[in-house]
Amino acid sequence: MARTDTPEKTPLSLPVTIICLVFALAPAIALAVMWGSLPEVIPAHWGEAGIDRWGTKMEMVVVPVVGFILSGLLLFGARRAHADDYVSFLSGELSERTVMVVSSIATSLIALGGIIAWIAGALDPTAVANPGDPAALSWQVLGVPAIFLVAGLLMAMRSLNMPENDEVLGEQYHAQRIAGASMVIAGVLMGVLSALILPGTMTQVGQAVIAAIDMAFVFILLRPWL
Repeated sequence: MARTDTPEKTPLSLPVTIICLVFALAPAIALAVMWGSLPEVIPAHWGEAGIDRWGTKMEMVVVPVVGFILSGLLLFGARRAHADDYVSFLSGELSERTVMVVSSIATSLIALGGIIAWIAGALDPTAVANPGDPAALSWQVLGVPAIFLVAGLLMAMRSLNMPENDEVLGEQYHAQRIAGASMVIAGVLMGVLSALILPGTMTQVGQAVIAAIDMAFVFILLRPWL
């Protein structure tokens, strides 16, 4: 059961908060440093035969903005969690605060890796020498990641106002927040891989694998209340 019998709340330490914020800002800093070196027209997706869509460099702003918002929300969840909130998982326990902190940093790292890969692709000499015509962003490959992001955020937000010290619902709400955080990470990972890296049919395969792993984790975590 969740350890909610101690009313005193230990705040998240300042160094951990600063570390999470630094990671959250890292993608924006990386893009800002390289912004002046980027061409106006950049590769926006790579397929089996190479670049299959071009866009403007303003599209790149989406990655650090979305990454910062999601990382910030997860950090907010970590700051609200009690240090002694644990959830049973398999033969052990998961600390809600630890999961939220790790999720915030992981989301930032995925966004940072995505923006670095995108910058490297945009500065490739071949791409710079032969820019194509910018095309509209296709939302088809981002549909499944968007579903995971929205569902994960809704699941986490639903339990933000959980009743304090509720012995019946306490652990269930903590588990829902952890499940929501895992879905956010899965959505970010699928979005970055699908939008920038995975070619053609590999997009669906990659999304299916990530979704299956995350759904298995969520099922095991929430099984006592299903």
